[in-house]
Amino acid sequence: MIPEGIIFDVGAQHGEQGAHYAVTSPDRQVLSMDPSPRNVEGIQQQYGKLPNLRIEQGGVGKAVGTMKSRDSSFGMDMEEEFKVFTLDSLFFEKHERLGLLHLDVEGLELDVLQGGLQTIRAYRPIMTTEVRVHQDPEYTVELLNLLDREGYDSYVISEVCGFPHLDFRNLLNIPREMSAAFGKSDAVNLLFASEAITRVDTSRDEYVSIFKVVYPCCALGGECCPGNDINDKSCCSEQLVMDWAKRNNFVKPGSMMGWKSARIWFEKWHWRLGQRQKQKK
Repeated sequence: MIPEGIIFDVGAQHGEQGAHYAVTSPDRQVLSMDPSPRNVEGIQQQYGKLPNLRIEQGGVGKAVGTMKSRDSSFGMDMEEEFKVFTLDSLFFEKHERLGLLHLDVEGLELDVLQGGLQTIRAYRPIMTTEVRVHQDPEYTVELLNLLDREGYDSYVISEVCGFPHLDFRNLLNIPREMSAAFGKSDAVNLLFASEAITRVDTSRDEYVSIFKVVYPCCALGGECCPGNDINDKSCCSEQLVMDWAKRNNFVKPGSMMGWKSARIWFEKWHWRLGQRQKQKK
C-alpha cells in the first residue's frame, strides 16, 4: 500500500527501523537520518552494507539551518550543533518522491510537517508521527488538525512508545484517498478488531477523541496525574495507570497496556513460540 518513493526514517537512533525497511523493501531506497554523529557511525557499522540504505547525519525541521542538542534524547553532547533540513529541501525541491515517512523527532513532528507541505501535497506519503497526548493538548490538537486539513486520516497505535509516561503514542496517518484500500486490508481489519489501532480526531466524541481513547485519566489533574506538573515522573506512570485501568475495567490486549507489561507479554509469547518450534522438531 505504500505509495511510490523513498522511505525516510527520521530520528533513526540506532538504525533498526531503517534497516527493517531496507530488508523488507529491497526495491526501494531507504534514507535513515539522525542528528547524532555517534548514532550515525553506529548505524554505518551495523547496517551500512545494506545496498539500498542511505545513512546521513542531520535533523529535519520547519526551516533549513542549524540546531543545537537540547537534551539527552538527541544522543549528543549538550549544545552540540547539527544541520537541519526540511522535507521540501530533501524531496520536493529535488523532485524526489517520498513514499513513507517515519518520524521520531522528540516533539518536533509539527515543525517537520510544516516544513514539508509541498512534499506532502505532491507525493501523499503514508506518515507516522509520535505525540505525548496529554502533555500539551493544544499541540496535540494542532498536529491532528494539520493532518486533517492536508487530507489525512489518523489512527492511534495502542502501544506505549515512551517512558515513564504512558500517554506516548505513534499515529499512523493515511492519505484519505487511500481509505478504501486501507479498509479492505485483512491485516488492517485484524488490527481494528483487536483494538491495536483506533481512528482518532480532536472531537469530543468519546469513541474517536484522542483524549478519550488514550488514557483519559492522564490529563493534568486527573486520577493518573494528580499533581500540577504534567512532566513529573509520577504523572501518567505505569503504576497509576494500571491501578486506574483495573478500577475502571479498562481492558486492552496485554501488549498494549503499558511499558513493562508489553515486554512481559512479548516474552511469554516468545517462549511459547519457542516451545512450539521444539515440539515440531
